[in-house]
Amino acid sequence: MIKTAPTLGRIAVMALFALSSFAACLYLWMAFGGSSPLKPRGYQLHIAFPEATQLASQSDVRISGVNIGKVIKLDPSENRTDATLEIKREFAPLPVDSRAILRVKSLLGETYVELTPGNRKGKMVADGGTLDPGRVASTVELDEILSTFDAKTRKAFQTWMQAGSQAVEGRGADINAIFGELPGVVDKLDKLTTVLDDQKAATSEAVAQTGEIFDALSQREGELRGLVKDSQQLFAITDARNEKLGQVLRELPRFERESTSLLPKFTAFGKDALPAIKMLQGVADEADPAFAALEDSAPEFRGLFTQLQPVIDASEKGLPALNRILKNLPPVFGDFSPFLQNLNPIVDYLGQNKRELTGFLGNMTAVSQGYDIGGVTLAQGKGFVHYIKASQTLNPEALTYYPRQIGTTRANPYPAPGSLVESLKNGASIFGTGPCPIGNPDVPTTADPAALAPYIQPNVFRTADRNAVAAPACKVQGVSPGHSTAFPQLRAEP
Repeated sequence: MIKTAPTLGRIAVMALFALSSFAACLYLWMAFGGSSPLKPRGYQLHIAFPEATQLASQSDVRISGVNIGKVIKLDPSENRTDATLEIKREFAPLPVDSRAILRVKSLLGETYVELTPGNRKGKMVADGGTLDPGRVASTVELDEILSTFDAKTRKAFQTWMQAGSQAVEGRGADINAIFGELPGVVDKLDKLTTVLDDQKAATSEAVAQTGEIFDALSQREGELRGLVKDSQQLFAITDARNEKLGQVLRELPRFERESTSLLPKFTAFGKDALPAIKMLQGVADEADPAFAALEDSAPEFRGLFTQLQPVIDASEKGLPALNRILKNLPPVFGDFSPFLQNLNPIVDYLGQNKRELTGFLGNMTAVSQGYDIGGVTLAQGKGFVHYIKASQTLNPEALTYYPRQIGTTRANPYPAPGSLVESLKNGASIFGTGPCPIGNPDVPTTADPAALAPYIQPNVFRTADRNAVAAPACKVQGVSPGHSTAFPQLRAEP
């Protein structure tokens, strides 16, 4: 730890270091557009812009492309933004009839203030004063114009764009190469014009003082060499593609003719559309939450569209094939007509007897699922014994064979739809009354074996004791529903 008093030399070194650090910081501050804290305040004025969302502090202030000052302060209010401009001494003050408008410097949306000078011999805006709001022009963005085209203007714009696309069709590589070289050229030109602006006195006397111009250029030999090199590359690319550029130029006259007829319509339409665009500003503000929600769903949509690509690729072959199939289907359906004319009556008849059909299928399923639960095993041990559950009504017809129907017969081979349910309420209907007059058959006196006769006589046939119970009525069913006969007849549809 040094405890001796600093010498005069050390104090001088520390002071020199502090001053050099301050000078370096001041240089960097001014290089990035800041104002010098030691520089006296210049001429200032206020301009109230109705739309200045893209305007930023330290933005340029220009007249005819020449930078004359900076925007040093922005004070936004409810409907306008109060911008404080500081103008260079040689361009101050500004006439009261000057006009102001916001311009876009590049495609990135960098905004600057464009001033149109008024009468320099008239009244001036005082230092710290405000330019009349009536001298501030509204800014109309290109997207505001395009979004409000009517049908006729959209058609003209479409024709104009098509003409432009034909002019550059197949020349994308050449145009890209030109634009690829332009940044270097523009950068060098910007530096060169800055130098010329700083040397404006020499430029204005270029004829008489040519030596000063070349002296200024020689002091910046590196920038000039880079400009020449980039220009040489640009001209080399242009020369290599002169034929294609010639085709572009041949298409330009048509493009210009379309532009000449379309641009006045743009201007007139822009004036009419401006009120509507301002009214839509509120809708745009309300749509912000919806777009924010869509941003959260963007990954899912991206995944969906990625998965759709194989489907799209397959559809390039699949859709034409499906189209061919659909074109050939009408003849195929026509060939089905004769078959369907015979099938439809069958399906319709089955539909009338759906309850009977359902009962048949249900009963067949039930009677075929019985098996011996006693565990009797089949040969080779292949499971239980299955059997069919069935019953037989004990009557004379079940015992023997008769050459014709007997008097007790109440059979109906063609029952009407629903007749089985109806028979439980009102008695079964028979097909015809032919067997009824025959009467009851005689009781048999013998049987084989003979021991069965005493059991058959009282349990199967109507004996004297059993005649007290009346036999079922001979109620004829009549015409089958939906047909003209007693039995159903299915005919092909016409």
